[in-house]
Amino acid sequence: MLVIVVILFSLKYISTIDTEMVVLRAVRGRDARLPCGQGRVFLDGPDSYVLWLKNDRDFLYRFPNDDTERRSINHDQFTTCDGASCRDDTSLLLKRVGEEDGGVYRCRVHYQASPSVDYVIDVRLVDSPGTPRIYDERGEEIKRAYFGPLSLGSDFTLVCEVDDEQPDTLVYWRRNNEVIERAHSAHAGVLRAEVRVLNVSRAELDAHYECLAQNADVTEPLSASVVVKMYLPPQKVEIRLNNNLDFEAGQPRVVDCVVVGCVPPPTISWHLGDTLLRPSAHKVFLYEFHDGNYTVSSLTLAPSLRDSKHSLVCRAHNSHFDNVIFEDKVTLNVGYRPICLTRREETLGVVQREAETVTCVVDAAPEPLQFSWTFADSRTLYTSVKKVAGHEHRYSSTLTWLPRAGDVGALLCRATNPFGEQKRPCSYTLAPGGPPQPPDCVVLRAYPDTLRVQCKKGWDGGRHQIIHLEVVSADGAVVYNVSDTAGHFQLPDVDEDRNLTAVAYASNARGRSELNTIHLHTLKPLVASVVTEDTPPRPWTRWLEAAAGSLAVAAAVAATALCIRALKARRENVENPDLVPRSDGSFHREPDFAREERVLGTTNITVNQLAACQNQYSASPVPSCRVLVGCAHAPAPESCPATQHSYYV
Repeated sequence: MLVIVVILFSLKYISTIDTEMVVLRAVRGRDARLPCGQGRVFLDGPDSYVLWLKNDRDFLYRFPNDDTERRSINHDQFTTCDGASCRDDTSLLLKRVGEEDGGVYRCRVHYQASPSVDYVIDVRLVDSPGTPRIYDERGEEIKRAYFGPLSLGSDFTLVCEVDDEQPDTLVYWRRNNEVIERAHSAHAGVLRAEVRVLNVSRAELDAHYECLAQNADVTEPLSASVVVKMYLPPQKVEIRLNNNLDFEAGQPRVVDCVVVGCVPPPTISWHLGDTLLRPSAHKVFLYEFHDGNYTVSSLTLAPSLRDSKHSLVCRAHNSHFDNVIFEDKVTLNVGYRPICLTRREETLGVVQREAETVTCVVDAAPEPLQFSWTFADSRTLYTSVKKVAGHEHRYSSTLTWLPRAGDVGALLCRATNPFGEQKRPCSYTLAPGGPPQPPDCVVLRAYPDTLRVQCKKGWDGGRHQIIHLEVVSADGAVVYNVSDTAGHFQLPDVDEDRNLTAVAYASNARGRSELNTIHLHTLKPLVASVVTEDTPPRPWTRWLEAAAGSLAVAAAVAATALCIRALKARRENVENPDLVPRSDGSFHREPDFAREERVLGTTNITVNQLAACQNQYSASPVPSCRVLVGCAHAPAPESCPATQHSYYV
């Protein structure tokens, strides 16, 4: 396209009815591309084509040809683009132009529906200009591909020189493919073009400056270029949270920190309060990428309640600006949505047109905004919030209403705070209320004259209930009249020979239950072991306890003596550990037994199941039994074989 523009502005061409003559220059030793016509020819049909001839006799090129047909391009567009440069397939390419390439070239366009048109080009050869050289303002040649680094507000100068004495040579500067300066001085065969930039701005970052030297029309110019490098502080450091500073405790959330316009890309660090966040301690995952002037760091953060109201800081570090801190900070609000503190479903007994009150308690941070109560018929009521004293994050709300006929079934309580609505509601069941159900009682007569009564409470009817117990004699006199919220009673001095009756019932603010009557004369007395510690001890039980203690001590002393004797005998017979002492003082060899046999109980140690201790009912905790030598089921120990003895208890 550059060749075409130069042709349009700099070439003089002759247009006649028959031919059109154009004089173009080509550089010796370099490639040249000759345009056909004005640089673009549109063929009017599949049978139209272009022919290139030299000196009106030598055929050089035809378009379209086999190569273009294989590419299967669109028939109304014959240009081919490679990246940013485009070429016209109707043009003629001359490789490394030599003296033999000079002369007259004819481009003949054969149209399908119009007469043919000829374009004639007179190619003249010129020498190549010198290669451009770039210098800085100090006169030092820049041989690297970049210039700088520069800082904001600085000045710089670029000088381009070309050794050439041809009058038609053009030297000029392009910035990002735009011409900005042409050569304005020449001395001693040197063409010079200078660019000076004052008060450098961010726009100069990666700017491409190119110096070109051109003295031909169909040959690409020679060039030298540099790219401006700069050190730039960040324009902005921003923690992106979409204006949502609320973090749910323990729930991971990705936070991005974007640093704009920092060159070179900065190092980014995260701080929560005075703590430098590290992946091992705070489950932080960092990644960075550089895209133009953006550097992004992502942090996965799951803060706890103690991090609330702390500052989350993103800090960008640029080694070329050590004395300046670039950061952004936000204050975190850490909390969680309300959680019901009632783990089980409660049942409420309600009576129509009688005021009913229920309290819902939740744990939340921050404080709930409101409580909502939803009945089974989808009716919803809203109540205010009250903080529970002595608890930092506990709140309650009380609903008082007059039940209607349809107020039965589920009643759900939900609290809402800035983190959302309570996931699992506090659940209650509304049932018809009234007097409580009668308790289910068990009466135990303990020794010596104690009566135990344990009652299991039934449905309370929606109000707090109390269990009552009355013991009535045969003549109707009340012997005992007691009450207990738990329903557990213990009555002393209740003679089993008396014809007594126990009556148990429950009561609440709405009335009393039916009576549960138990006739006590039908109860069997328990053994003495059931007597509680509160029963006064009898004098003879102390003597039994003392005797039992003495027997236990004697048994322990005897067992210790036997163990010491056995250990002493074993030490004396270390050389033959298989010897076992007999009752008469001699020894015999114990037969070998496998471990599996001992586990299965097949050793020679047997137990006499018929033997019994005479003092099994003694008050002593340790029975004084004997260990005998003999057979377990033999009528007498002497009837056992003499080769092996068995021990039984």
